[in-house]
Amino acid sequence: MVNRDRHEIVMDILTKARTGKKKTELMRDAGLSYLQTKQYLNTLLENGLLEIDKNNNLKTTKKGLEFLEKCGKCLLTNWHKQKENKPQLK
Repeated sequence: MVNRDRHEIVMDILTKARTGKKKTELMRDAGLSYLQTKQYLNTLLENGLLEIDKNNNLKTTKKGLEFLEKCGKCLLTNWHKQKENKPQLK
């Protein structure tokens, strides 16, 4: 697995939580440890990007979806992928 920065991890969590998932599902799907999951989820909940629905699932909020949309437009989001696919200058 490639090392990811915090931004990529947050985007991954928000993308996977669109339909609503339990904490352990998100932890497994995002490839995070328990401690990492706890830290990220607390931060995302505090900032209103995630919410806990009536079934105790974590779900991406409207604010979280807007965040994902704006980040998806950013050129730096896929910088490493663009770098890998383009020929290098010599």
